[in-house]
Amino acid sequence: MRNRIFGAIGIIWGGGILLVRAFGQGPTGSGAYAAGQNGAVIFGGLMFVVGLYYFVKSWKRTN
Repeated sequence: MRNRIFGAIGIIWGGGILLVRAFGQGPTGSGAYAAGQNGAVIFGGLMFVVGLYYFVKSWKRTN
């Protein structure tokens, strides 16, 4: 049950980060600020994928 909850949180937060980036503008500002924004998108993508993995894995284990 814990993996399902944390997986859902990862899907929501990671998906939110990716949606904001998809519908917003690209990285703006100086080089370091733009690199930080790109790093956040990579982190959001990883959070989404890992959250999806744990959510599906916990769902298959209980059903």
